[in-house]
Amino acid sequence: MSLRSVSYSLIRNLKSVNHSNAFAVTPCCIRTYATEKRTVVHPPRRTYLYNQYNEIIENNRAVFIFQHNNLTVKEFTQIRQQLTQLTDQAKLVILRTGVFSAVLRQTKYANLEPLITGPTCVLSTNIADDVQADLLKKTVETLSKNRKLILLGGKVDDILLTQEDVLKVVDLPPLDQLRAQLVGVIEAPARKLLGTLEQPASELHSVLSRRIE
Repeated sequence: MSLRSVSYSLIRNLKSVNHSNAFAVTPCCIRTYATEKRTVVHPPRRTYLYNQYNEIIENNRAVFIFQHNNLTVKEFTQIRQQLTQLTDQAKLVILRTGVFSAVLRQTKYANLEPLITGPTCVLSTNIADDVQADLLKKTVETLSKNRKLILLGGKVDDILLTQEDVLKVVDLPPLDQLRAQLVGVIEAPARKLLGTLEQPASELHSVLSRRIE
């Protein structure tokens, strides 16, 4: 075989290899991203406070928020002792505002969150209707005597209250008195109508009695 034929054969083989590789599909490199969400693990103390605050909000009928300014441990102890003398159903708890705000955002009372600024504490109670108004009045008055405690607002049952609303609620008379007043208002028109209807009959009776005499 001559040198020319050998060269021609090599060139022809190279062309066939290049032609076949031109149509080969090169697998592309696909970048993948981790989509699995990581579970956030909170410190045990934060978890405990979160559950405690959630119980305060969800399981108490009345919750009032106060701002406390530089109250000492001794002053807080005295205030709690005064509350204990009034009732064992009302508790005053100092808040970690970040945790309490997180709890409020997960409830229907989220509109109370703007009140949670600075040093804050909360008064909570779950008393019955027959003693609620009188006891709330006494507890709020007890706390308001301390100038370092400022009432901000709160909630009673599912109703959100401003500071003025809270003061109006605690000034309400006892439930039995309200019921008696409501009954009096309802019965007043009926009594007036009954008196109007009875008046002609009584006058006629009086006239007949005088003529018989």
